[in-house]
Amino acid sequence: MKIFIIFPKDSEALFNKKSTRTFGGASAQLYNIANELAHYSEIKTYCIIPAYNTIDFKDNQKFNLIKLYNELDNSIIKMFKMVRLLITLKPDFIIQRGLTLESCFLSLICKLFQVKMIFMFAHDVEVEGLRQRDKKPILFFRILLNNAHILITQNSHQKNKLIKNYKKNSIIIYNGYSFTKNKNSKKEYVLWVARCDRWKQPELFMELAKRNKAMQFVMICPQSSGKEYFSNIKNKSNDIENMKFIEFVHYDEIMQFFYKSSLFVNTSLYEGFPNTFIQAFMSSTPVLSLHVNPDEIITKYECGIFCNGDFELMNRGLHRLYEDKAFYKKLAQNAFNYAKNFHDIKINVYKLVSILYGQI
Repeated sequence: MKIFIIFPKDSEALFNKKSTRTFGGASAQLYNIANELAHYSEIKTYCIIPAYNTIDFKDNQKFNLIKLYNELDNSIIKMFKMVRLLITLKPDFIIQRGLTLESCFLSLICKLFQVKMIFMFAHDVEVEGLRQRDKKPILFFRILLNNAHILITQNSHQKNKLIKNYKKNSIIIYNGYSFTKNKNSKKEYVLWVARCDRWKQPELFMELAKRNKAMQFVMICPQSSGKEYFSNIKNKSNDIENMKFIEFVHYDEIMQFFYKSSLFVNTSLYEGFPNTFIQAFMSSTPVLSLHVNPDEIITKYECGIFCNGDFELMNRGLHRLYEDKAFYKKLAQNAFNYAKNFHDIKINVYKLVSILYGQI
């Protein structure tokens, strides 16, 4: 069996350890899937990426990288190059994650060339046919829905939205990670990790730090599309003595920050299923979330505190987790158990492979 995995154009830092370019959760999940698929000897996986100048990462022996297009190529040129590759290598499946206009074109091309497309939604707004970064409608979204072989959603909310709005069924596959042994790192600070987008509201984490000067905070906040907004956030962070601002951490190193975090804070207005939640749970780190609670996991599995949009409740929750040691220990253990049961990449890729073979 041959599989193409199509990576988003902003995935460079995954394949070049010296790159500091921002990448999203879709890129991280495709990387994890490709890495795990390498263990299946009967499956040949090709990773389709832009023509990055440098390839230098530790798992490169597991990946069959194909530099298919230039980052500045328009959609028509990209699709033309994809057609040539389909004719040459004749894959059985294409896996693509994250909704773009090119997703819709790709689904039609796959249908024409009898290649089965597996499309994975990367965000809650995508199941409404909206682009993640600005919530603008994606033209030809219905073409994708009608031509993709299988639709993969991240949670029950996304699955139910597709059924309600478009009468389209999907299969839920949770985001997955490889579980590495926690080296019993000392819990040192409250952590926030996200791109510097307005809807992720980094200024609220900064406000939390200013209100709690006896605690230490770390903000990992790589620049996104808005340079002026990023500069403003970075400059304001300099005035907060108990908060360390870090512009970029490479993918291979990020887990060390989660292991050392006593608490992970999410201030986003909306998300899909944040990869950072899983990374926190894997590290036995409870999550304190302002708006985001996918499938109500935080409350259902008692692995953090959900604040239902109430910032004052978030501040009180922070204090409770620091002061009530028994409560904290319970949530930390629940967090790890939840991640192990639902987000082990080995289990989730096995489910994906079963789908490819028509067993699900």
